[in-house]
Amino acid sequence: MSTNALNKKIVLWVILILLAINLTPNYAIGITVEKGKLYFVGIGPAGPEMATLQAIEIIKQADVIFAPKYIQDPFQEYLKGKDVRLAWPDSVYMVDGKLYTTMDSKEKLKRLGRAIMKHAASLSNQFKKEMSQGKSVALLVNGDPCLYSDLRWFKRYFSDSDFEVIPGMSSFNAGAALFKVDLTQPRGINTVIIHSPIAGVSEIRQLAKHQVTMVFFMAGRLKAIVKELKREYDGDTPIALAYYIGYPTKQKVIKGTLNTILRDTKAEPETDMFLIYVGEFME
Repeated sequence: MSTNALNKKIVLWVILILLAINLTPNYAIGITVEKGKLYFVGIGPAGPEMATLQAIEIIKQADVIFAPKYIQDPFQEYLKGKDVRLAWPDSVYMVDGKLYTTMDSKEKLKRLGRAIMKHAASLSNQFKKEMSQGKSVALLVNGDPCLYSDLRWFKRYFSDSDFEVIPGMSSFNAGAALFKVDLTQPRGINTVIIHSPIAGVSEIRQLAKHQVTMVFFMAGRLKAIVKELKREYDGDTPIALAYYIGYPTKQKVIKGTLNTILRDTKAEPETDMFLIYVGEFME
């Protein structure tokens, strides 16, 4: 082979290599945590396996991490050697020794709300102190920060330029995947109502009039919820409770109808860690 032909062949190979490099997808997480900024980080419903790459990268880079104990435990691998602070002690979510999901009076709910707001104000001051020293701060939030999360308690204390929100997978999404169907399927209405009846069940009947898929968060009062749903839905309407969503050894779904679900779940000891799914999408 002549020198000229060899040079042309080398040039051709260089061009092909450069093209291959440029066409290869770049999967690097191009995120840099800013100093003096707060990050609300959605970490999914059940540990690192359901956290996004972006969430993990924020955890790796942040100077100070705030997280409740139940989040710290499964993320130990990523928190080793970091400045980790307790965000929410269990006592904040309790009134008279009972969890927030079992509140049975408006007076107790108000006391709970005052306790949460007081603690959120204290945490906000801690965040600001670290931020004023040029540190990046991350608050790890279960599920998705934009859906029933701590974000609601803190936004009043910060301007939009002070913080970033890192979305995460909600237990709603992970739970829906267990059914292997489209939640918006029934009647072609393409609607899902997501509701938390923690403050009471009085709104449920009005929402149920739409006859679409419904999903309930923090729905410990199953008996009262079923009673309200049956005011609008037929008793044969499918309903399911998804327990410990995302936890491989605990996750399970109990299906039934509005007529049978109380009996179907009578022997189930767990009263808090579940979501309720209602609608014809299960048929």
